[in-house]
This record gives sequence, C-alpha cells and structure tokens, in this order.
Amino acid sequence: MAATLLAACGQKKDVAPADTAGSEAVAKVNGDELTANQLSIALLKQRGMRPDAGDAQAKQVLDQLIDEQIVAQKAVAAKLDQDPKVVAQIEAARRDILARRFLEAAAETAAKPASDAVQKFYDSRPALFAQRKVYTLQRIDIQAPDDRRTEVDAHVQSLKTSAELTDWLKSQKLQFTTKQEQDAAEQLPPLVLDKVAAIKEGQSIVVPSQFGVSALTLVSSASAPKSLADAGAAIEQFLGNQGRREVIMNLQKTIRDGAKVEYQGRFAALAAATGDGASPASAPSLSVAPAASNAAPSASQNSSTKK
Repeated sequence: MAATLLAACGQKKDVAPADTAGSEAVAKVNGDELTANQLSIALLKQRGMRPDAGDAQAKQVLDQLIDEQIVAQKAVAAKLDQDPKVVAQIEAARRDILARRFLEAAAETAAKPASDAVQKFYDSRPALFAQRKVYTLQRIDIQAPDDRRTEVDAHVQSLKTSAELTDWLKSQKLQFTTKQEQDAAEQLPPLVLDKVAAIKEGQSIVVPSQFGVSALTLVSSASAPKSLADAGAAIEQFLGNQGRREVIMNLQKTIRDGAKVEYQGRFAALAAATGDGASPASAPSLSVAPAASNAAPSASQNSSTKK
C-alpha cells in the first residue's frame, strides 16, 4: 500500500520523469494513469510470470493494479497520505529504492572476471570440478541435547555401521530420522564436502544440525568430473557476483567515511561507548545469481523414515 501511495502521490507532482520509456498508459482509473512500467513491475512481483507474459495473464495483473489504485485513491481522499505513520513508511520505501538502485548501478561497473581468474578458481577446487563425485549417503538426523552431543559424536566415530548407531540411539531413547540421499559435490556445504571426500565407503562423519547432530555414512561414490568448458560460465558468474559485492562493500565504506554522522538522544552515548560511526552500515541486500558450486544439476533423491 505504501508503494502504491508513493506512486499515486508522485503522479500529482508537476515533474517530468527522466526516462519516459514505458510511460505509455495501459489504463486510467478516475483520471489517474497506470503506465506500462508500473504493469511491468507488478508482473515481476508475480511468481513465475515474465514481464512479456501473454495478454490474458497481463490483464489479470492489471486488474489487480487497478483495484490497488482505486483503494489508494480512497486512502488519499481520506487524507491517509498525511498520516505520520504512512508518511514514514513512504519515505522508508523511497529511501530503500534509491539506496538499492545506487548500489546496483555501482555494481554494474565491476570488471568481467579474467580467463586466468576462472582457470585459477577451477584448479583450486578439484573436489567441485576435476575430481567431482556424486555421493550416496546414509543420513541419520539425531535430536541430541547440547549436553549429549559430544557423547553422540564419539559413538558415531566408534561404531562401524549405521545399523549399530540406530540400535544405540534406540537404547538411549534419542529421537532420530534416517534417509538415504544422493548428493553431487556442489550440493554439500564446503566443510561437509571436505569431510565426505576424505572418508572411505562405510565410514561416517558427524556434522551439526538444527536440532542436534547428523551422522553421514558414505555408502558409495561415483566419479562425475566437470571440465573447465562445462563449469567456466558458472565460475565466471560466481566471480562476477563476488566482484560486484566487493565494489558495493568498498563504495559503502567510502561514502560512510565521507559522511557526517551524528547520533542523537540515547544513541549518542551508546555510539561513543562502542566507537560506532566509522564502520559502514549494512548495504541493502541485492539479489545475486547462484554460486559456481551450484553449476551442476540437482542430484538429490531422498527417502525418509521416521523412528
């Protein structure tokens, strides 16, 4: 609603837009125009729908936009656009949009990764590429309280089979679920991949989980290497995203260092005590493409049994 009101109020101002592309009207609501740009933004918010969606789908979204505009007009007529809380929300939305676009524009200046950087990344991660494998794992997720995790860890390391472990867990009255899954190297977190790649078939490792620990037993592994030709595009995308993040972080620090920030009220003493003011504030979150480690298609095939 705040974004709609912002658009509605903005139309009343006698200021020509810097970019008129997409400004053609697609509908008029009590004299107020809804533009092709506004419709494109609304289409982007629809899950699985493209801006170039068919006319029937676009018409459905346009009808929703029209309904929002009618309600927004009623809100303005009721002077809700002058409510301090609404004004604050509109200003917050405006600030977020401007800051996000400024950083996006800066990120677009990042240089394209060089071919030698792509090669170096490929060579430095053989488990993901040249020596990539697909692992079949028996996974046991154990609901272990904090004071028993060390004990569970020790038993996982000492027992030879997952069957022995499940028997012990039953005797200890510890809740657990078990499933067999198949994961390509890039589907495992880096620290888990390093551990799994180092064990032999039949051996197990322990990793932390949300409610306790998980025991992973290596059932089998199959070699499935990725060549530089296959992985190069994804690596380049990952390095490009990394470069854009670095540009944003450096810019954020530069502009924060050059700004005059004065904390007020109760925050003044807090800032003085903690030495805040010199560090950059968190940048607005920007969407990034999947990392290079997600280059391969998903290979997970899970079956779960609760004990």
